[in-house]
Amino acid sequence: MADPARVPDPLAPPSAGPPTAGGSGANPVDPDGMPRRFGKYTLIRKLALGGMAEIFLALQKSMAGFEKLIVVKRVLPHLAQDQAFIELLLSEARIAATLNHPNVAHIYDVGEADGQFYIAMEHIHGEDLRSIVRQMKKVNETSFPLEHAIAIVLGCCAGLSYAHERANLDGEQMNIVHRDVSPQNILVTFTGDVKLVDFGIAKAGRSHMEDTGSGQLKGKIPYMSPEQAQGLGLDGRSDVFSLGVILFELCTGKRLFRGQNEMDTLKMIVEGDYPKPRALNPNLPERLERIILKSLEKDLSNRYQSAREMQADLEEMIRAEQMKVSPLTLSSWMQHLFGEKLAQQKQMLSEGRQLAEVIAAQIAAEEEAAAKEATRSGVRARKTSRVPWIFTALFALVAIGIGSWYAIMGGGGRPTGPGVITFESEPPGASIRIDGEVQAESTPATVRELPLRHYTVVISSAGYVPFTQELDLTETAMESTVHAALARPSASSFGVARVTTTPVGAHILLDGRDTGLVSPATVPEIEPGVEHTLAISLDGWVSVTRTLLLVAGQVEDITTPLVRTPLAANEALIRIVTDPPDARVQLDATWYEGGSPYELRVPAREYRLRVAHPTRHMDERDVTPAGGQTTELSITLEREREHSTPTPSHADHSTPTPAAGPGHITIQATPWCNVSIDGHSVGETPVVEHQLMSGSHSVTCVNPELNVTRTVRVEVRPGETTRTRISLQ
Repeated sequence: MADPARVPDPLAPPSAGPPTAGGSGANPVDPDGMPRRFGKYTLIRKLALGGMAEIFLALQKSMAGFEKLIVVKRVLPHLAQDQAFIELLLSEARIAATLNHPNVAHIYDVGEADGQFYIAMEHIHGEDLRSIVRQMKKVNETSFPLEHAIAIVLGCCAGLSYAHERANLDGEQMNIVHRDVSPQNILVTFTGDVKLVDFGIAKAGRSHMEDTGSGQLKGKIPYMSPEQAQGLGLDGRSDVFSLGVILFELCTGKRLFRGQNEMDTLKMIVEGDYPKPRALNPNLPERLERIILKSLEKDLSNRYQSAREMQADLEEMIRAEQMKVSPLTLSSWMQHLFGEKLAQQKQMLSEGRQLAEVIAAQIAAEEEAAAKEATRSGVRARKTSRVPWIFTALFALVAIGIGSWYAIMGGGGRPTGPGVITFESEPPGASIRIDGEVQAESTPATVRELPLRHYTVVISSAGYVPFTQELDLTETAMESTVHAALARPSASSFGVARVTTTPVGAHILLDGRDTGLVSPATVPEIEPGVEHTLAISLDGWVSVTRTLLLVAGQVEDITTPLVRTPLAANEALIRIVTDPPDARVQLDATWYEGGSPYELRVPAREYRLRVAHPTRHMDERDVTPAGGQTTELSITLEREREHSTPTPSHADHSTPTPAAGPGHITIQATPWCNVSIDGHSVGETPVVEHQLMSGSHSVTCVNPELNVTRTVRVEVRPGETTRTRISLQ
């Protein structure tokens, strides 16, 4: 066998480079250095970049020349350092990978390759519901065909029924709840199939994957059930409610829950009166209205008890109303709706075949020449297979045109047209959004084949203020150039969120990234014009998520009471009230500080409890909290008498005492950098008067422009400000 190090990548074109098919000048090699290997997959094209992951179209090759297009979702590097996030993500994805149903997008693989975590999933040729509605508006279709709305919801019912009733290998019910049944997660293929996607955030009731403060998405607010909006326990009936919201909106053309802000929307879900569907669309059958209203019952006992029950009623209504509900008619409608896009993809497929023929001819010529040379030298040449070249070249070229087939990350591919926009930026390498959709290219880049119409474009790069421009492509101005001189941010360039919780002390995450802040706190520098997810989590309390879409300079106040998660039989809650209130508490080897009262959720067993204060005598005792119950303790520390022996320091492990109070740190860097302290991001330099507990801390400074990272240890003294400057040059 040949040395693998010298065997060329089978996806790379011949060194001479074949002529491009159709004279288009396209090259099947991606400008980002793709195709390239990633573990056992070959990444062909980047489809999208989100706040938590990047999405790739990929090729899976196995024995006997078997090849298949898949989608690889790879966790972004900054989140790969968050072990709790990774463990939760992979655990949830493994649950989703056990699902195998025609109406559920399949996850093939979950794991780690080249030091990066990923999920490999089914590649689907279709569009999500949100993209379908957008396309209907473009072609002036004013109402969603009723028979197609019912076909889509029926497919979702079947997929949810399967997931809700799924049992493990021991026959135990897994109690899976999707938690995010929304238009973005319902995909309709061009063959009329319906797929539920993104089971990656689903929860299995018998697993350990309850809210753990990781800040993971728990659903989109306008499609939450009343119990989900209140942070209560969920079962499959919550997904039924979400599906009922979608059916209501498809049948009426109106949004059911849309408030002035997230809190207003949540209040509408929990407390509001829902409109009758036939009041908005009198043409709906009465039986269908009854089905919608039953799926939207706030009282769980009156709602459909399973998705299977809802599916049965829909099928009975179809028979009674003699409706023409069929995957064939749904397929025809989808192909008509997206005809222009499919025609473009067909042309690219044709060009890909031509290119494959060119490559095959070149390989045949190379083999013939090699055989002649071998004959002259007396060495018999081994004949190589041309089939992988033909297929991989075809995949590589076609993938460039069909990357947007994976509609989960934004739907709708780029339609053909005569318009051209050239993007330039200083500095280069910035990401490009056109009407909110992230492009695969980065600056400098030229985007072609755009329809003549109005566009909103955004150019953004880490550490800079996003640049936004409105422009029009017209018959007289088919080409436009956008040049963005990106500026360093000021406070007025961003939005701000002020977060207050009851109780205080909740961790705040933005787009899955730990901000290092605890409530009450102000989250600064939130990128405007982009939808963000703010997660609020506190151990022992139900995590809360909010969707933020701010404008520059906006200050959003978020005030939320947290709901305590129920204690398990093997858990206990220890509530400790201390005098003085600023005393510290130690349970076994772990110290807690922040002020009385302390509420510690721990396994039910015996503990050694110490309460200490620099000016008081330590209290030390054994406590054994009962499982499933709250143990209340009120501890008053006696004052030290004059000339009494000082409380030993932490160096004396027999009777440890806490260090003095917090200090502050100010960090500057040359040039600028993103700063994290003890693994928690604190923003961009300069970092001024950031409060920390006294002691030694690890400060990491990262400049993505220079690709330079520096880590230093800094000692923070109580009541003092420690100043440090980091050079990255």
